[in-house]
Amino acid sequence: MSFLLYLLTSFGVSFLFGSFFSEEKKQFIIFLILIILLTPAQLSLGSTEYAPSIFAFMFNLILEQDYSLRVLRPLILSIPICLFLGFIILSIRKRFF
Repeated sequence: MSFLLYLLTSFGVSFLFGSFFSEEKKQFIIFLILIILLTPAQLSLGSTEYAPSIFAFMFNLILEQDYSLRVLRPLILSIPICLFLGFIILSIRKRFF
């Protein structure tokens, strides 16, 4: 239940931020914010629990004062991959439509 609520909130926040931009940048901003909010990270090395990586990083930084970038690794991997796939999709869409 809580994951469904987080998922719906993430969509709402991304669409809210996307509404501030023009139509040509709107899809890109929504896509980028969804990637940032929904990328999971493993909380500790031996556990199987996952949390959104940006929030886990902020929690470690502020409350635990752990300055490790380990929880941001999935985000650092997923952003370039998704941007590359988005670029390919846009180039195919422009070419065929």
